[in-house]
Amino acid sequence: MNKSLIIGATGLIGSNLLALLEKDDFYDTIEVWVRKPFETSSIKTKIKIIDFENIDTNIDAKHIFCCIGTTIKKARTWDAFRKIDYNVPVNIAKLCQETNIEKLIVVSSLGANRYSNNKYLKIKGEMENTICKIKIPSITFLRPSILLGNRQEFRLGELISKYIIIYFGFLLFGKLKKYRAIHAITVATAMLYIAKENEIGKRVIESDEIKQIVKKY
Repeated sequence: MNKSLIIGATGLIGSNLLALLEKDDFYDTIEVWVRKPFETSSIKTKIKIIDFENIDTNIDAKHIFCCIGTTIKKARTWDAFRKIDYNVPVNIAKLCQETNIEKLIVVSSLGANRYSNNKYLKIKGEMENTICKIKIPSITFLRPSILLGNRQEFRLGELISKYIIIYFGFLLFGKLKKYRAIHAITVATAMLYIAKENEIGKRVIESDEIKQIVKKY
């Protein structure tokens, strides 16, 4: 039996991923860890309410998808932001190691770098660096650029950046292609394809490479 676990299934990428997994025959069961209850029409999906600051349960799944993330506007402080975008993925990875999980796929961010002067990108980079030290056979980080798709929440800064990148996207080629906007469904689709692969080891997939993975199948 193939079972998957999604952390962050109510976000833009996570919700698209959940919809894909529910329609795909590869997984018999999909467990979803969330802070608040939400409804699903699929009998394959099992909802589990979790206190992410004090996870007191083990992971029982073949593949783990971590799509959790917030914004500084929503978190209000960098300490609060770090608790979600660093602590949660790292704690999930530690649980994966303890329970011998085969594969962990994590949504990070374009430009993630633990040495960055940008706090957002620095925290994302630190998260990647810490997880890479944890013993899991297969770890993949996806670094999408500005996301396209219908969010439940309004983000003015992201909306402005999105339209600028869409309008001037044709100017971004070569090494700059990774800065082009990307659809959330494209990221989610790539995550599903990566989960089905047999590759082991640690790898980082940039935004333009995410698109290539989807085109390959």
